[in-house]
Amino acid sequence: MKLKLTEELKCIIRKGVDLLKGSPRRTFMATVVVQLGRGGQRLAEKELGWNRNVVHKGLHELKSGIVCVDAFKARGRKRLEERNSCLEHDLREIANATSQTDPTFRTTRLYRRLTSGEARRQLVEDKGYPPDQVPSERSLRRKLSEMGFYPRKVVKSKPVRKIKETDAIFDQVHQVNNQADADSGTVRLSIDTKAVVAIGDLSRGGKSRQAEQAADHDFESETKLTPFGLFRPDTNETWLYFTSGSVTADFMVDRLNEIWPGLKKTVILHIPW
Repeated sequence: MKLKLTEELKCIIRKGVDLLKGSPRRTFMATVVVQLGRGGQRLAEKELGWNRNVVHKGLHELKSGIVCVDAFKARGRKRLEERNSCLEHDLREIANATSQTDPTFRTTRLYRRLTSGEARRQLVEDKGYPPDQVPSERSLRRKLSEMGFYPRKVVKSKPVRKIKETDAIFDQVHQVNNQADADSGTVRLSIDTKAVVAIGDLSRGGKSRQAEQAADHDFESETKLTPFGLFRPDTNETWLYFTSGSVTADFMVDRLNEIWPGLKKTVILHIPW
């Protein structure tokens, strides 16, 4: 019966080969090739990545019973994928789950959001590799690049600044604003929050008639304030507030309560009698 190589069987065979050395390793490889039948050497070279010279040597040992003596001390350090043949397959499976093609489709390169540290963690925790047999983060980073997975923050798609409904939306907004301005019982306000401002002896590179004073070390700000403003378009009145906390809904309502006594004097209420 001819042996069929499935992905599960190939992984088992690779792990079995990794556990053996020297003549037992070659004998095991030769036994697998014999089970593959005609063309087994070529198939093992293609599917398992075995060297045909090593397989031929193992077949000779299997048939003759003569064991060849190896000089392991004369060999150099093996590559990462040679020491653990299943590592590249598992690493590629992890990287494919977080990789993405170039969003511009100008190249066929794959970009990954996966870091080498996260890849090492998944190999140990998810794939069951012993920590002492998993390469360092630096080696995994190099291996991922060799496999075609390049580190990059991938932008899935750029937001569309204007769509076909944009004009219709703004037309509706202008219509509602005009209705509010025409109603004497309605006050229209524009509310906005700006970016956080750092307060302290910090130079901002601006020009001033006074000499700038800035700290030459310990560039920590004394505090940070968030600007919050209200604008009334019909009278061009502006109210500006600063808070060291977050601009919450309660904060906005409190500011509206502060300016409401002055606003209600300009509002003509239509009270039905």
